[in-house]
Amino acid sequence: MIKNEENIIDYIKSNIKTKSKDVLKSIGDDCAVIKISKSKSFVVTTDTSLLGPHFSKDYLPYEIGYKSLATNLSDIAAMGCNPLYIFMAITIPNLNSSWIKSFYRGVKKLTTKYNVALIGGDTNKGPLSISIQVIGINKHKILYRSGAKPKDDIYVSGDLGSARSALIFKSIKNKQKEFLSLKKYLHTPTPRIELGLDLSRFATSCIDVSDGLAKDISNVIKETKCGAKIYLDKIPYKSIIKKALPKNRLYEAILGGGEDYELCFTANSKDSRKIKYLSKKHKIKITKIGTITKRDVKYYDHNEEIKINLKGFDHFSS
Repeated sequence: MIKNEENIIDYIKSNIKTKSKDVLKSIGDDCAVIKISKSKSFVVTTDTSLLGPHFSKDYLPYEIGYKSLATNLSDIAAMGCNPLYIFMAITIPNLNSSWIKSFYRGVKKLTTKYNVALIGGDTNKGPLSISIQVIGINKHKILYRSGAKPKDDIYVSGDLGSARSALIFKSIKNKQKEFLSLKKYLHTPTPRIELGLDLSRFATSCIDVSDGLAKDISNVIKETKCGAKIYLDKIPYKSIIKKALPKNRLYEAILGGGEDYELCFTANSKDSRKIKYLSKKHKIKITKIGTITKRDVKYYDHNEEIKINLKGFDHFSS
């Protein structure tokens, strides 16, 4: 019986052709990988953004355009690659000139920053929906979820939990100040393209934190067939979250929330100096939060094992 997204993917893989001669990676990573020469490959990703699960009515059109593209670019960053082209299929309820212009200003912000060309797509009338496909290319090696090995260190960029905390604060009347201070992390996340490119020189695996750290770590473990120790007291998050978020929702924010679009990657312990250098170079906090083990995912808080039951985001969860 099909009950969730993972069941759908498993059914597709069992019933539909998903592999081809020049496809180096099909379903199961942030991007598909298509070989174009001995040393170069295209990485391809696609996502749909909808009113409800991805943005709400209080989003500005600029923010909808920006976030719809940023989330796709984050997949390219997770593969350690450089984005080149995008296709966009957009369905809009009506021709509102000011809305459309504002929306594309958000798109342009990122296409200009990363020198990406919008080269095709489709436009339709109907309930608001934005589907974007991004094609990128590798500069160095391509990062997969499957490269981690036991004893590798686990790192995350930036802070986690800001996007989910903003969403939580938004629904609490006396926490609007806190919501406004974190709103940009929810509405206009930053894809870590430059960091991903540099990490591709030596990192062993990578994923972007889109569905929550707990689920995304599980995806890495599934691909590597390894395990992990995650130290909850090492996970970086903003002080405002600790001060203002109800304690019973802290793990939800930093482990189950998603939409942070930071990079979670693994690297050999000998590369710790390189990681410190990249942190300074890109002015991004990079924090070691755990270690790859032989099996099972275990969570610790100040060396005490904690049982965590967070599944992360699933479109079909109740």
